[in-house]
Amino acid sequence: MKPSPKLRILEIAKNRFYRQGYFHTGINQIIRESGTAKASFYDHFASKQSLGVQVIRAYGVDVLVWFRNILRKSKTPNDFIREMTDAILKQIHGDESYYQGCPIAIFSCQFPVGEMPFSEEFKRIVLRWESLFVMTISKWKEKGYLRSHSNEMELARDLITLYEGALINWRISLNEDYISRVFDQMKERLKLETKK
Repeated sequence: MKPSPKLRILEIAKNRFYRQGYFHTGINQIIRESGTAKASFYDHFASKQSLGVQVIRAYGVDVLVWFRNILRKSKTPNDFIREMTDAILKQIHGDESYYQGCPIAIFSCQFPVGEMPFSEEFKRIVLRWESLFVMTISKWKEKGYLRSHSNEMELARDLITLYEGALINWRISLNEDYISRVFDQMKERLKLETKK
């Protein structure tokens, strides 16, 4: 069964905004590639901007699910490093995908800081990531893998920053040393919180 016009538009927009960028993708291209009528587009999205917000939300769900799968398998901090390493390398070297880095980071860099309504969506997504990481870090603390006075939010933000920073620098330079180094940096950061 063919997906609904709204879903087809959203999937094409996700792909095109990721590959070409928001400003280099036109509504007519999305309409044509999704096989929908212009009127159908406007039945579902008031403007390109409202489509952009929906794309950000969809990217946010995709990345949250990706993080959740990694963290769910990570019973210990060392498991996290192993799972994160495997997941990132699979994305970078996967034949079936066109990977440029985190879609949230890629999309957010296309707009001035604080541009509405996009900025609020980006903030909400990062808050969800932080919450997810904090829950996992709390479990590691409860199980005795981390020191009891470790600050979960600081550690969550540091791990997210290391991940996003490495991907952005890899994307800019195409130098995989940034990816190799991020795993060592995450290990070092986690080691600071590990019980001795």
